[in-house]
Amino acid sequence: MEELFKNETKYTKEEYDIFLKEHQKEYSMSETAYMLFNIIFFGMCMIFAFRNNEPLLGAILLIGLLIYLWYKFIRPKKELDKTLESEKLSGDFINHYIFYKKFFKVDNKEGNAQIFYYKLYRVIETQENYYMYISRDYAFILSKSGFTKGDANEFSKFIKKKMLTKYRNRIKRSQTK
Repeated sequence: MEELFKNETKYTKEEYDIFLKEHQKEYSMSETAYMLFNIIFFGMCMIFAFRNNEPLLGAILLIGLLIYLWYKFIRPKKELDKTLESEKLSGDFINHYIFYKKFFKVDNKEGNAQIFYYKLYRVIETQENYYMYISRDYAFILSKSGFTKGDANEFSKFIKKKMLTKYRNRIKRSQTK
């Protein structure tokens, strides 16, 4: 199997902060709209339940709303704090990527993984990095300066073909802001 690209990316707190800002730019509007819709929906259902003398249903909806708010606010904050305190951001954590025709491999001191391109949620290209999302909330950071085989321009063309509608180029947006 032919290795098409190789990359080594060092994870640091600064890189992670940049990723968090890009992630927020990408998803904050849709997240806010979705959350407001759900809060309004829960609220309307609770009001309807209480007005129709269904206090048990109203209480269940209130508990559901509280669980939803915990899931959307408290859980992500705890996960972020855990990540910020982890060894991954100490500057000693390096991901080694090897890209093949149908999949790529990631290797680091915690283990390794093989990921098919079709399983990626999205790939976002910025001025300095690629963010290869494996879900809406989790991504691999791939530094453009970390290529040891191939280069960022060739990789951009390659990943655009692989991802089709899941690829986003944010270079122009980040330059204008």
